[in-house]
Amino acid sequence: MKKNRFFTCSKICTLAIIGASALFFASCAKDGFTEETFVSSVTNSTLSSPELTKANFGTQMNSDGSESVVVTWKVVPGAGGYAYEVYNVDDPANPVELVKGVTDSPTFTFPKAEDTRYQVKVRTLGNLELNNTEAPEATVFAYSTMIDAKIIPNGSDIAEFIAANLTASEDEQAFELEAGGSYTCNAPVDFMDNKMTLRGDKITHPIVTFGESGIIYTSAMLKVKWINFDCTAMTSKWGVIEMSPNPPASRSAVSQGIGAGKNNGNPADVYILPETEPIMIQDCAFKNVPNCFIAAGECAWGIGDIRILNSVIQLNCDGSKNSNASFLSAYSAGYKNPSGSDNTYNGCIKNLTIKESTIFNTVLNTKNYFIRFNNKDIDRIFPTADGTCTMMDNTISRVFSGKNWADRTPNQPKYVITYDNNIFFECFRLQKFFQANCTFAFHQEQNVGFYAEGDGTIDGTDKGKWLTEEDPGFAIDNITKELDFTQPNYGLNFKPTGAISSNIGDPRWRQ
Repeated sequence: MKKNRFFTCSKICTLAIIGASALFFASCAKDGFTEETFVSSVTNSTLSSPELTKANFGTQMNSDGSESVVVTWKVVPGAGGYAYEVYNVDDPANPVELVKGVTDSPTFTFPKAEDTRYQVKVRTLGNLELNNTEAPEATVFAYSTMIDAKIIPNGSDIAEFIAANLTASEDEQAFELEAGGSYTCNAPVDFMDNKMTLRGDKITHPIVTFGESGIIYTSAMLKVKWINFDCTAMTSKWGVIEMSPNPPASRSAVSQGIGAGKNNGNPADVYILPETEPIMIQDCAFKNVPNCFIAAGECAWGIGDIRILNSVIQLNCDGSKNSNASFLSAYSAGYKNPSGSDNTYNGCIKNLTIKESTIFNTVLNTKNYFIRFNNKDIDRIFPTADGTCTMMDNTISRVFSGKNWADRTPNQPKYVITYDNNIFFECFRLQKFFQANCTFAFHQEQNVGFYAEGDGTIDGTDKGKWLTEEDPGFAIDNITKELDFTQPNYGLNFKPTGAISSNIGDPRWRQ
């Protein structure tokens, strides 16, 4: 028995020693050391830089809500560390250094920005102890936070190319126009039920010239970025961008299971583009928009979210082509509903954002609204009545000059309007949109309105409650100009000179 007990104890001690040794080496491994770190088999060598592919890049959420790109790679045996550099190359001719440093570990991070192109460099450093020489060249990798896109060749008709290359998918897709390219659009572009990005180049916008039948249709999320559009030849009575006239049945409220609060929670007879799928126009310019800019078109649509950001939109619209038009129209042109009925009650924009943009009409217009719904009650389409309009740092001129600014828009506390730092030049009766029962966040002294002599007078309620009357000092020959895509700022000058207005409006004119 004693012999057996001695053997057992001896065995236990041996196992304990082995276990402790394993823990020691495991601890070393966790500290970032590898077998090569202890005794590398690579000596007296010229090293190579690590391979980088898209798989070496990931995203890290930071405690402040921002994101970082995490770059990792395989250890290079015998390395003495790694040098790294990252540049923003949205403008390839003028790269901007973001981070630069040296690391002992095969990883580093840098701040992540939306829709940005980067150049990432990683170079293996030498190791004096092992007599290893640094890599002669860094590995250079082009990384982008944009989704992959199909390139539309310069000179193409975008409607023709997209029709031939669009793939039905539940994932977001993108088409990209070449920097500085010239394109046509002589037929409708119909993205149908596909989530799309249509983009150009941040630095040198391509130009798309619409023909008579040119128009962009969608039934799903749409982002349009960094493109200039010439709409002079368009004959559409409704939108430049318009909801599809033949939407899929899957977009009906019934198919999506979206109940309407004022329909006892039952789905309304309407198509819905939910808030999670915005229509977004960013860093674009539009010349000679003839009627609506964004419109519901033939069918009854509840549109969850429209955003116009850092864009210049020039209209040539006197209202004679379509007296029912408006700059933003949820008014159904054909009253087409999923059931085939002609119920006219449905049509709204639940959330609207316009920021740092210039929207102007080169002519006076006494027939059209800035924004129009089919019904003021958002909960006739959506489950609740809440909605928002955010308008910050905009210059809006003659859109429109002699018609109520809005029609059939909400007048209840759950609709929240936030607006400041806006110039409204010759815009009539904003009070019809800024209705008393809505909830507001604004400062009257940080929004101005004015009419030039002979063009009309500012509404009494507007200047008494919603804005301050002040001449921004715009020259008439500037506010009646068409966009010139060959000139800086499109050949325009909306620089304000008033005491208040010189510090508000679209920031591009304050520089």
